[in-house]
Amino acid sequence: MKSALPTQIACRVFTFFCLSTCFFTIAVFQANAIVPVDDLIETKEGFSGNLGISLNGQSGNKDEQEYSIDSVLRYSENSNIFVLLGDYNYSKTNDIRDEDELFLHARWVNLNFFKPSLDSEVFTQYQYDDFADLSNRTLIGANIRWRQDLLFEADKSQFILGAGAFLEREESEQTNLSETLVRANLYARYLHQEDGEYPFSFFFSAYVQPAVEDVSDLRSLVVTGIEFPIRPSLSIGFDIEVKHNSTPFSDVEKTDIDYGVTLKYSF
Repeated sequence: MKSALPTQIACRVFTFFCLSTCFFTIAVFQANAIVPVDDLIETKEGFSGNLGISLNGQSGNKDEQEYSIDSVLRYSENSNIFVLLGDYNYSKTNDIRDEDELFLHARWVNLNFFKPSLDSEVFTQYQYDDFADLSNRTLIGANIRWRQDLLFEADKSQFILGAGAFLEREESEQTNLSETLVRANLYARYLHQEDGEYPFSFFFSAYVQPAVEDVSDLRSLVVTGIEFPIRPSLSIGFDIEVKHNSTPFSDVEKTDIDYGVTLKYSF
């Protein structure tokens, strides 16, 4: 373990700043479904993962049911990590469907592929969101990423910076129009795990994805959250997601803000 007090303090200050931003966002915006994030700093050999479930309802003047399930499945062997992320959200209000959204993402990470702390990533993704006029979005791509692990006695942190590109195809739900293009993929991620008297884990991820031929055609995503353990394999998490599409197919909102509380089981 390293002992570097200034660096440790800087990590905690950055974590506090991100948490403050998180709660300010909640106070200002409304929202729905959230992309799951692989928030482990150290991945154990073999299979591991977590499963999150959220159920909400209301009856009386308004009948409302909301269901959400998300999962992270990992397999680690030597320097290879395979990750599958999944998320499904569905809701009805007065028997009228007002949310139906699916997200699936598979990724292969080869640690130290280029040199120590410089990894390779290959990924593919599928999603749809009927109420954002997205019949389907499929993509395949690759990244190179730099990783810095900071391990202390009572806490650990990880910084990741990644850059790459992917081939994307999108199809409109309302018009059946489709578009195929190449996007750059630039992202940053910060993970922090506190193991002291009051344990918690925190993550912050930001993605910027401009089209290669027209950088004004931009997708961006910010996901952040905090998780508190209840039992050794059970925790409660609070997450926020902000996603932006500068050029949607139809006249829908360009920016969606989502937040929620989820009960998570880890294995």
